[in-house]
Amino acid sequence: MAQLNLYKKDEIKKKLGLDPNGKVQKYFTNTCYRYMDKYVPKDTGNLREIVTLTNNSITYEQGYAEAQYYGIVNGQPVVNYTTPGTGPYWDERMVSAEADDVVKEVQDYVNKEAK
Repeated sequence: MAQLNLYKKDEIKKKLGLDPNGKVQKYFTNTCYRYMDKYVPKDTGNLREIVTLTNNSITYEQGYAEAQYYGIVNGQPVVNYTTPGTGPYWDERMVSAEADDVVKEVQDYVNKEAK
């Protein structure tokens, strides 16, 4: 009996797009990407523009992305990000400032899709 309930639970999650490769996960990843953009350092814009999105990951493809993310260039801390509000650990910056908005937007999407 427990297996049947687990199966139904998994089917419901899949139908609603809540599975790891589902449409809600994809929407969540894309929403995070949109909200995170303003926290990503921008000089020429290449760091923000050359990005690979999958259902559950966001990868900044520039060779210098890791150095910018951790705030260390050539073994030295980056002391001046040229765009105000940007800096290292931009995902954490976005979460601390806008997590509630991201959650609300994704919940609204789930509510709309569940109808």
